[in-house]
Amino acid sequence: MIFYLSGLLSVAFLPSLSYLQWAIVLLPILLFSPLRKALALYLIGLLVAGSYGVWQLNHRLPLELDRTEVVVSGHLVSLPEVTSSRVRYILRIDHIDTEDPNLQKLRRVRVNHYLAFSKESTPEVQAGDYLTLRLRLRSPHFLQNPGAFDLERHFLSSGWDASGTVREIIRHESGVHPFHRIRHEVRFFLQSQFSSPVAHWLLPAIVLGDRTGMNDDIWTVLQRTGTAHLLVVSGLHIAVVSGTGFLLGRILIWLLMVLGVKSPCIRVLPLISAFVIASLYAFLAGFNLPVQRAWLMVSVFLLGEWRLLKLDGWQRWRIALILVMTHNPLAVIAPGAWMSFVAVAVLLLMTDLYRSARQHKMLVLLRAQWMIFVGLMPVMAWVFQQLGIIAPIINLLAIPVFSMFVMLLPILMPMLLLDVSPLNSIVEFMLESFWWVLRSASYIEWGMLSVAQPSYWVLMVILPLLVLLLIPFPWRWKCVGILCFLPILFPSKTTLNEGDFSVVVFDVGQGLAVLIETQNHLIMYDTGPGYPLGGSAWGYAIAPWFKVNRHHTLSHLVVSHNDLDHAGGLEDLFKQLEVKRKDSGSLALIDKGYRTCHEQQSWQYDQVAFRYLTDHPAASKSENEQSCVLEVRNDHCALLLPGDAGHPTEYDLIRSGRLSHVDWLVAGHHGSASSSSGVFIDHLNPTLVIYTAGFANRYGHPAADVTQRFRQRGIAEYNTATDGAVFLKAINSECRSFSQRQSKRRYWTSG
Repeated sequence: MIFYLSGLLSVAFLPSLSYLQWAIVLLPILLFSPLRKALALYLIGLLVAGSYGVWQLNHRLPLELDRTEVVVSGHLVSLPEVTSSRVRYILRIDHIDTEDPNLQKLRRVRVNHYLAFSKESTPEVQAGDYLTLRLRLRSPHFLQNPGAFDLERHFLSSGWDASGTVREIIRHESGVHPFHRIRHEVRFFLQSQFSSPVAHWLLPAIVLGDRTGMNDDIWTVLQRTGTAHLLVVSGLHIAVVSGTGFLLGRILIWLLMVLGVKSPCIRVLPLISAFVIASLYAFLAGFNLPVQRAWLMVSVFLLGEWRLLKLDGWQRWRIALILVMTHNPLAVIAPGAWMSFVAVAVLLLMTDLYRSARQHKMLVLLRAQWMIFVGLMPVMAWVFQQLGIIAPIINLLAIPVFSMFVMLLPILMPMLLLDVSPLNSIVEFMLESFWWVLRSASYIEWGMLSVAQPSYWVLMVILPLLVLLLIPFPWRWKCVGILCFLPILFPSKTTLNEGDFSVVVFDVGQGLAVLIETQNHLIMYDTGPGYPLGGSAWGYAIAPWFKVNRHHTLSHLVVSHNDLDHAGGLEDLFKQLEVKRKDSGSLALIDKGYRTCHEQQSWQYDQVAFRYLTDHPAASKSENEQSCVLEVRNDHCALLLPGDAGHPTEYDLIRSGRLSHVDWLVAGHHGSASSSSGVFIDHLNPTLVIYTAGFANRYGHPAADVTQRFRQRGIAEYNTATDGAVFLKAINSECRSFSQRQSKRRYWTSG
């Protein structure tokens, strides 16, 4: 099993599937090596994962067809996510009006209907509807930043081949697909039966796996209390529901025996009942990837109860693991999958270790929570950069109560349909009380401990120590195991030397956000774009870096000017970080207390020199020409950040004599033709230029004239649209640069 999983894992880290052809050199070893069985399993893993990758990529919308407009028809196969500005859903394509074979391969598209920019009125679309739409298709090419969620991998795993924006609804037929229509009717029924706001989002989440009503505040409460697994349909839900089915099967056996039926075939009724009810619940929950994994795992464990098989718990666990990873090979790097299997493995280990001990049930529950907490600690630290200190206590109470509620769902749902009047009030009271307890617990300051993301080597070191905490050794030996907490709680941090600095030019789409780090200071230049309909790129493009590196304070914030693509993340930034100093070139922000950057200020942080280059612009000048122009320099490397300053500001700087050679230049105004004049480039003479433009943006940035000027001078270039975040390192007398897509390239990255 280990060698097979290693084959799957190897493919998940390949930068290109073309590297699989080198597996041919391993074939001769199969004839002579005593490890031929292990090697054969490894090669099978390579074949399975490689075939999966080729199949999925074959259906993906090619980059050259990005922004193609086409008419598609298909079924709406998800519960629509409705906000005040957008409706989002998954469309399974039945027909596409084109002769292009690359478009005809599309299977599922994630559709966005932006209400403010659409000619159509608010669409009353529902799961199961049949739609004919004119879509503007976008290839699954998304932002790539350090520590951020990989949306390209998520699209590939989910079988979504493109995203699309609705340009026109041509045809709309309601309720054509009965299965998905049932999911919509159940959600509508649940929400119409209860007046409580908590019940409106909590019940659909439990019953249907519908998380569209759960906002950021709800997720924060769940993360701080370690209970997110309760409100995401997972192995716990499927297992509990299957337990209900098993119990109903036992009751059915008793009834049949009372009626005189004595056939040996009735012995399998509990297993059949458990499987059927678990399957119905899985389909009702949408049968997405996490539900599929849970259903497969529970199905294997039920199958192991078949008398002819006689599979023990570990055999079932291994079979379930292989089936889940084979069904979706990218699950081998999915945190959710490993959290589920690690939790089950810990419970199996506890059962084996304490099988002969007679323990009080409460002690068993306490031990289970402790072992799950310890077993999942490395996963939680790696994925979420946090440890829920109160999570074991909360789960000790929440899991039994929640499990009882889920077990009663097959009984509660029919009773709700029959409109049993007191039942609604009882359910509302239970849900509101449950949520009140979780929300109150989330306010405990010490309840969640923020940690830095551990390295691979740290994880390898602490795993053996974890075993000491899990097995029944004397406590004097377990104290040694507690050492495993230390590398996570107090990780070794690589700090810059005095005089060195590093830079991250984030991939934020059509906008700008640059982070400069010295030995003891963090300087943020711009915050990324905000969006006209609300929200910003900060939360999913920039914030993960601060969370992974456990930074909560910003030494210095520079907002070049007040345009939405540069200052759009301000509100979200202040929610996450404490800011000590704020500068800006915008008169509007200066009036709000920001210090001006137009006084040629210069200062040093840890022997790294910072300097503003502009004088006070005339009040009549545009917001772009009020941009802060910031130079960062040490003894060997220099960076210039001109914001959106155009030719007028560039000429003023040339006349002032303040410009000097820099190694790195972030192109002004995202590479617009209004910036980066030839004479400006000649005065700076950079070795590298960085364009911060959105992929296939409607402005055509960077402009062809601008890129030609830099290329004619032999200047290397990066573009965040195609290279992802760009990293600059002015360390050890060297000026190095690389990009996110270079350093973390995987076969599914489309750029």
